[in-house]
Amino acid sequence: MKPEPPFKIIPAGAAFEGTLCWSGEVRVEGQLRGDALGRGGLEIGPEAEVHGEVRADDLLVDGLLEGDATAARRIELREGARVVGDLRAPTVVLAEGCNLDGRLEITPKGD
Repeated sequence: MKPEPPFKIIPAGAAFEGTLCWSGEVRVEGQLRGDALGRGGLEIGPEAEVHGEVRADDLLVDGLLEGDATAARRIELREGARVVGDLRAPTVVLAEGCNLDGRLEITPKGD
């Protein structure tokens, strides 16, 4: 059985302003202006823009994040990802070709 892809919460071409709260796995492909606070994983697609604080269990960034991010488990910035803000997580993966303009804090697991 193939795992299901993340639920697309903000599709390409759409914009949302406010606080996004979720449980499970979600993917933003459009624009979010506001905080993203959830339990589970958040993916920011290659054309997506998130302007606000992010708190999640896992964060995967392909697009633009302007704001601080805290993950309980893992943050990954893929090639082409752009982050303006501070990152905080027990595990952080920075791919060649990503851009981070901020501080990086590796936290103890379970913090």
